[in-house]
Amino acid sequence: MRYAIAIVMLFCAGQAWAENVVVSDASVRATAPGQESAAIRFSITSKKEARLVEISSPVAGAVEIHSMTHDNGVMKMRAIEFLSLPAGKMVKLGVSGNHVMLLNLKNQLKAGDNVPLTITVEFADKRKEKINVNAEVKSLAASSNEHEHHAH
Repeated sequence: MRYAIAIVMLFCAGQAWAENVVVSDASVRATAPGQESAAIRFSITSKKEARLVEISSPVAGAVEIHSMTHDNGVMKMRAIEFLSLPAGKMVKLGVSGNHVMLLNLKNQLKAGDNVPLTITVEFADKRKEKINVNAEVKSLAASSNEHEHHAH
């Protein structure tokens, strides 16, 4: 019985969920001394049509949702007020050009630590749901196929 409980806890460690929303694979790269920002990656799925409207973390002075687009060969990045979450479809932040930035970091992020996040999703009926997630801080040396930027 103990093994079954341990397996369930291990499976759930990388996920957080609320009534209608599941967040998984949350991570952030360790930062160099003096670095003031870092990109967070995670996947989010909402059972209902919704919008990701806010993210907060005690490790940063601000947290912003960003969109990246290519315009005449130039990559443009901008903060957006919300990100649409289609019902039943996984949205990957940090992969599709949309990502979340921790800004004005209060301390260096070190591999092995966790970054607490509170993610707020708003549904069509204006009801909001908050999901608490811990993003794993991964080594600076970890490989990545995804775009990274550390300064804004």
